[in-house]
Amino acid sequence: MRSSGSLHAFTRRLPPSTIPVVLIILAVLAGNILFVSGQTIDNPITWTAGVSHFLCHISCGRPAIDPNLGFITQPLGHQAALDLWHGHMPWWNFFEGLGQPLAGEMQSAALFPLTLLFGLSSGLLWFHISLEVIAGLSTYFLARRLTMPTLVAVAVGAVFALNGTYAWLGNAVLNPVAFLPMLLLGVEMIIESATSTTNRGWYVAALALALSLYAGFPEVAYFDGLFAGLFALVRLGSVTTHLRWRVARRLGLGALVGVVLALPGLVPFYDFLKVAFVGAHTSSGSDSFIHLPTSALPMYFDPYVYGTIFFNPNVSLPWGNIGGYFTISATTLALVGLFGHRFRGLRVAMGLWVIAGLAGTFNVLHARQLWNVIPLVANASFPRYITPSCEMAVVLLAGFGLWDFSASSSARRRLTMASVVALLILLWSVHEAGPFNTGVTMSHKAHVVFLALGLVPFVCVLAYVVLSRLGHVAWAPLVIALLLIGESLVMYVVPTGEAPKQITVDQAPITYLQTHEGEYRFVDFAIIFPNWGTQYQLNSLGAIDLPFPRAYEQFIQKSLYPGLTPGNQFVIKNGMTGIQMMETMVATHLRAYEDASAKYLVFPSAVPLDARLASEGVTKVFRDSLATIYQLPHPRPLFSTPNGGCRVQSSAPSLAVTTCTSPSTL
Repeated sequence: MRSSGSLHAFTRRLPPSTIPVVLIILAVLAGNILFVSGQTIDNPITWTAGVSHFLCHISCGRPAIDPNLGFITQPLGHQAALDLWHGHMPWWNFFEGLGQPLAGEMQSAALFPLTLLFGLSSGLLWFHISLEVIAGLSTYFLARRLTMPTLVAVAVGAVFALNGTYAWLGNAVLNPVAFLPMLLLGVEMIIESATSTTNRGWYVAALALALSLYAGFPEVAYFDGLFAGLFALVRLGSVTTHLRWRVARRLGLGALVGVVLALPGLVPFYDFLKVAFVGAHTSSGSDSFIHLPTSALPMYFDPYVYGTIFFNPNVSLPWGNIGGYFTISATTLALVGLFGHRFRGLRVAMGLWVIAGLAGTFNVLHARQLWNVIPLVANASFPRYITPSCEMAVVLLAGFGLWDFSASSSARRRLTMASVVALLILLWSVHEAGPFNTGVTMSHKAHVVFLALGLVPFVCVLAYVVLSRLGHVAWAPLVIALLLIGESLVMYVVPTGEAPKQITVDQAPITYLQTHEGEYRFVDFAIIFPNWGTQYQLNSLGAIDLPFPRAYEQFIQKSLYPGLTPGNQFVIKNGMTGIQMMETMVATHLRAYEDASAKYLVFPSAVPLDARLASEGVTKVFRDSLATIYQLPHPRPLFSTPNGGCRVQSSAPSLAVTTCTSPSTL
């Protein structure tokens, strides 16, 4: 056993950042403790497909906002990982629709290094944990570059690792967020290298930019890039005049190299866009004017003032478009940090960014239209994609505020005033939420949990009021840091508690299709939703994606489901109503479905087959308690010839062997 003296000597030999790094990693693991320990399961199949049975703790809710976590992130990420692990480039997904780009689709993050984790049984969980660790450590090293004390840097690193976007979104939107603090760190390294002719620091910025683009959501990477540009511009102002051109060149070099490194992902994306349907993501689409109602503003400060994700039926619109939250602790300290003196220009710039971001999010004084003047901003869902950079700004300002508090008596007075403002914000938030929460039914246990959750922000603010009067006490900054981290941790854990504690996937219908599907496809009726067929290597005629092949969207509108809205979501919606509509479409356009190689219809067993389909010769071939599979009478295989003069054999979606007695077309 090592003596205490030798252990002390060993720890002294470790790099100074070792303990802070370990603490941030532990904070991330603590935020995911329910998933890591197996108390709940991070598998979106329970709420994005109908092929499983599951049990929950208090209630079964939504552990994430965006269902694309299950429709796209998990299945397409898994397929990309399988391709890469087997030595194939993930260019194409044969299992979705009529086949469509995989790497070019972008949201799969097919060429992103961490996507390899999807090859593991718990790949989604470790993928997200890895991103959170990168975000937290990058924020820590950025804070240290900004000369914040170690305690402050650890606090802001842990808080940004557990930010509101990571807590709520779930899908590919959150992927690039990890590299925003890394990009800012690269910018700061370039600024610091101004006087050096050798240590140029641009490589970190280049790597961060490239990884942001590979991560699978260019809109978020774009907004993060705008924020990084503002950060760089402000920091450039601190450089001696005669060195600014050198620094500007290095900033430009970092940006150029980052884009060049990302070209293997950008080129297929650009090529796909040429032939893609992009829905509302145009300068004249609905995304160009979408904004949040003012009723959503309390959620930025008291995240669960309306209950957990989609819990309150009176509040649905904000959940569909919001991109995260700040917490009241971070907001309070950010108000303190906004008025400090060190890095004055940077503080003001970040404060203005948050104000402008919120103004655009809520369209205050038509601010959304002003944002749309910036190229490509009108093409994006602004309220959701601007939020991560606003969170970054708030966290850094909170770090400045905590730093000021530990060193300045005036900052302690500012904390008192900021705490009073925060208390007023919380009281207004509760008042604003009151009418929406009236009449919402819940169990006694859920009511107790929500009551306790609602008290957390108030406890933090009241603690700040007390601590602001104890600024001379040496341990006060530590307690404030723990409160800051603690509130972020509690708010992050809440959605993970909504996930199931037990999941049983009904493998029987999946196995049947894997055994019998061969050269054909299946049509889903709310059992194996798109794109879960890809997860199980099944050819699904259904598809949900963006970008979406324009030719397939047009084929759907013309031959399979006229009037489908939006055109990139060929999927059952609205429960039984959606199933009945799909039955009507298949019965009306049966030959088109068969020509598209649809052989099987996968129904809930509780839903009887439409008489129109039965009269066309559709027969039952499989049934269990959850799913029933029907077979169409005359499906056309994936590969065929028009005159029938050839024998076609296929062992894979990408392989066909033909034997023809005369020239023909495959």
